Amino acid sequence: MNRLLHLNEFTKRLDSTQEIEQVAKLTEYALKKIFDATFFGFFLKENNIIKPIYTNFDAQIIFDCKKLYKISNESFIVHVDNIDSKDYLHKILKFNKLNYFIAQSFVCENGFDIILNFGVKDLFKDSLEYMESFLNVIKLKLKYLFSINNLKKSLENAKSILNSSLNLLSNLAEIRDFYTKGHMQRVAFYAKKIAINLKLKNIDIIERAALLHDIGKIGIPDAILLKPSKLSEQEYNFIKKHPEFSEFILSQVKGFEDIVKIIRSHHEFLDGSGYPDGLKNGQIMLEAKIITIADIFDALTTDRPYRKAMKPDEAIEFMFDNFKGKIDEGILRNSIGVLLEAKNMICDDQDYNKQFEEMRNMVFFIDYETGFYSKYYLPKFSHRLDKKVQFLLLDLQDMRTINFTYSRIIGDQLIYKFSQFIREVFAKYNSEFFRVGGDSFIVVLKEKPSNLINDILDLDSKLKASFTSINPSFWYACCDYKDTDNINICLQELTNKIFYKRRIS
Repeated sequence: MNRLLHLNEFTKRLDSTQEIEQVAKLTEYALKKIFDATFFGFFLKENNIIKPIYTNFDAQIIFDCKKLYKISNESFIVHVDNIDSKDYLHKILKFNKLNYFIAQSFVCENGFDIILNFGVKDLFKDSLEYMESFLNVIKLKLKYLFSINNLKKSLENAKSILNSSLNLLSNLAEIRDFYTKGHMQRVAFYAKKIAINLKLKNIDIIERAALLHDIGKIGIPDAILLKPSKLSEQEYNFIKKHPEFSEFILSQVKGFEDIVKIIRSHHEFLDGSGYPDGLKNGQIMLEAKIITIADIFDALTTDRPYRKAMKPDEAIEFMFDNFKGKIDEGILRNSIGVLLEAKNMICDDQDYNKQFEEMRNMVFFIDYETGFYSKYYLPKFSHRLDKKVQFLLLDLQDMRTINFTYSRIIGDQLIYKFSQFIREVFAKYNSEFFRVGGDSFIVVLKEKPSNLINDILDLDSKLKASFTSINPSFWYACCDYKDTDNINICLQELTNKIFYKRRIS
């Protein structure tokens, strides 16, 4: 329970931390409290050069760590007896009665890695489980910091070439959400036309604010932003955070002070039912009211995952009927002709949207640990097959025992290696690859293998050669599939074959 409390406290303190050095210091403190760890080190790896960020090692230990990194995959748990006895690191661990030296590599952006390492006396199963959660918290925070830092640099550079950079910045959000491709540019176009029609003086500010109003969607996880189906209430509440994310991102860059408040308020409604602040009519800036109208109009007149686009005149009628008391009807009434004319000036590329809808499905259904498609994409994929194929199910054995005996880190490495060997062996058959369980994979063989047994033996040989101390093995089963078959029945047939093999083995 104490470990859980310390982990929760660490997560809360980490949430308010904005510098990598601060993350390192908090991590050291938490490691001592939760795992009784010592000999802490936080390293930055750039272009295969490892530099210390924060460490209580001396220079000789850092040198020994670098030797370990060169002969490993930089994420490992090594027993002190497996370290060269001549190394200073080995002597220090022995002197302090530490049995394990742990290293974890966090892949960040633009070729940067962060490497964390520390020593502990004992490692038990519950310790490894807490450690996995602990390391995941650090991983997410580091990715966030690198992402924000890179974004700050991009925004600062963009300011010097404002006219071209504004389009680039808006695309940073839109490129992640294929359904809203061009959305911010269109909203900026509509908002500018409305502002001109109203004879406002700050047209450029309104256009710039509209062009960046959704930049905060960069902070929305792909699992929510790219979800093809309806969002849950919790997911929608997270989406509603994007105006605050936009404000945070743009407030870091000088020159955008005049649009930050406008962008934060572009989802506020006159009756106070909007977000994030629940502002009412007199509290909402005129510029934000204009962008709200432009934003809603564009959303209604473009295709979305849950509905087809409305005609422009239908969209305006819908806005009067369904947003009464929420948007400024005076602005909308004065802008009807402007919006209809502006919509006719915009060319919608529906073929482009269809292509990217397929890309959306692929991105959303990727298993990022292996690079394979996830099981949720298999039914969608099976409907696209226009000829008979073979489904090959491959199932690693005894993963629970391996995780318990060698640690989950080793288990994850085994799963990843197995997936890469699968791709290496079966790619020659124009195959597609799916991860359908924690340790189960399906290969869709579009071409019939010349000798499947030889391929299975080749896969087994590669796997055993990479993990000689574990000597892993796997089950396999295959069946034919054509587009008129029921995918669930096919999967059940494969599962039954594996189950039968286990029963008779």
